[in-house]
Amino acid sequence: MSSYQYYPTGAHTAARMYAKFKRPVNHLCDPSAGKGHLIRHAREGFIGVPDADLPWLADIEDRPIGRNGARVFDYARKRFGDVGHVSAVEIDARHHDSLKELDIQILGYDFMDVQSLATVTSVLMNPPFARGEAHVLHAWEVVYDAEIVAIINAESIRNPRTQERQRLVELIAAHGTVEFLRDQFIDDVERKTEVEVALIYLEKTPARYMDLDRLLGGLTKGDALRGEIEVEVCTALSLPSNFIQDTSYRFRQAVAAARAASEAVALADHFAEGMGLTLDEMQAKGVGSDFRTEAGNVRAAANDDFKVRYDNLKKRAWGQILRSSLLNDRLSNQARRKVEASAESIYAMEFSVANIHGFLAGVIQSLPSIYEDMIVDLFDAIIERSSDNVVFYRSWKSNQKHRIGMRIRKSRFIMPRFQLSFGGSLDYESERFLADVDKVWGYLMGEPHGYDGLVAAMKKSDLRSSERIASRYFDVRYYKGVQTLHFYPKSSEVVEKINKFVGKLRQWIPGNMDEANSDFQKQYEGGEALTKDYMRVYEMSARNSYGYDRPAIALLRNLKGKDEGDTLQLDRLSAAVDMVHTQRGLHCGPALATSHPLKSICMGDQPHSNEHSKQDQLLLLAA
Repeated sequence: MSSYQYYPTGAHTAARMYAKFKRPVNHLCDPSAGKGHLIRHAREGFIGVPDADLPWLADIEDRPIGRNGARVFDYARKRFGDVGHVSAVEIDARHHDSLKELDIQILGYDFMDVQSLATVTSVLMNPPFARGEAHVLHAWEVVYDAEIVAIINAESIRNPRTQERQRLVELIAAHGTVEFLRDQFIDDVERKTEVEVALIYLEKTPARYMDLDRLLGGLTKGDALRGEIEVEVCTALSLPSNFIQDTSYRFRQAVAAARAASEAVALADHFAEGMGLTLDEMQAKGVGSDFRTEAGNVRAAANDDFKVRYDNLKKRAWGQILRSSLLNDRLSNQARRKVEASAESIYAMEFSVANIHGFLAGVIQSLPSIYEDMIVDLFDAIIERSSDNVVFYRSWKSNQKHRIGMRIRKSRFIMPRFQLSFGGSLDYESERFLADVDKVWGYLMGEPHGYDGLVAAMKKSDLRSSERIASRYFDVRYYKGVQTLHFYPKSSEVVEKINKFVGKLRQWIPGNMDEANSDFQKQYEGGEALTKDYMRVYEMSARNSYGYDRPAIALLRNLKGKDEGDTLQLDRLSAAVDMVHTQRGLHCGPALATSHPLKSICMGDQPHSNEHSKQDQLLLLAA
């Protein structure tokens, strides 16, 4: 038992964990379930925990209800005990019987082998202390839109000496909170330990790549088959029309066969029941040959059976569309997950050429906004994963409080957490990330689908050699020991494509750089050297209590309207930029006070002068 570091959670700690959830708990998963103590405590109403220690009771008025002496709090204490769907993962098979007694769906043995928890809304976990940070990071990777509450060894957060611990600390800073607790495994627990724990809360919310509700809103429900798909829709997505026609034909044939099968089964069962029981059944029931069970309605039985068959066929048919080249070749991994997470809504739609046409046409219309989100998401991912990737500069937008912009380093950027499979190739998630990079730069560079990108280059190379690998736009080198991939752009234009796309979108830079003065352009182009000075001044000021200031993440949170107490970091960074610019004599602003714009609005020959009168400057500003 000790080999799995089995330390069940007590009721008091479990209550504190459940209290962290902010959203409704619809599908709860415990990926380190043990005997199911976390689930059992909730269903039993956290026995032994005072009412005052259950925060969700604070806004409820307690009073007697009914005649048996029950009170409102008796039911409110079990708020988390009536979750519609509860699943678990447990590596020790000896505990599976305990989980089954609680009617918990067991997803597997080793949580690190679980590939997806896309339908889970809430993760509650007490993972093995020796690998707690790895389990929490894995939970973050496999959920789609969910909250994660975990308790791990506090040392993992207080002393982030490994890449995994550093990554978790960064995730907490960007997406959650941490609370340090003592004496959580002393009382009311099956096994005791005095270790200090960190109570972690993380919230993962997906970016909106397309409005599926809007796309599906115009589609009809039912099973009427009508209409033909337009050729240009298939062409735009490189989806051959014969694929649609073939899938639709197979679906129609399967539906017809399923209907016939349901009718045949219902008739067969009806006639079989009319013949009476078998000898064994008569002996078991103690009845004679004249005994008959009550005959059911043949039509109702056929319809019930057909509904099950039809729903299964429709899921299969839509699955062919959802996993076609539409998703695999056009959308990023995250965008594809967005669609697949809404698969149940899509399954509710009739599978017909008209609905396929409507769905694909909606995706085509959404492609520009989908790619815009993909580009911004990739930019943010590169910025978030390593401070070495970030270059700061004074932004263009004058009404932004801190006026700080960011771009990716032009010469090289680093992406950590790239893992190899046993065969020496990248694992699935790492390869999907590189596929996203290929798609984004293919879009920015106007490349046709299927160019010689990173994924193709990786598949032809031995990553374990740490040699430099060439692709169309990047050279890359994999460092196996630290599991990092270094990207070397073939030219500065490669990275500037994404920098300027995001910079203009977020108004960090003007639509045309000629609108800015030379000092603005100088500090933007020389951002690599200036950022070192910014950070040197920034680090001279007081650091926060956790010791992992990440102003880049603070700025991204600020852009997304998340107030996580980042104002101090951004104030310090803005002050550092101001100080360095003052020392360098940089005065960033619009390109107004120059002779060239004035000359362009004058008629005839004008005297050349480096100094304009106040009247001239007023005219220039008016122009």
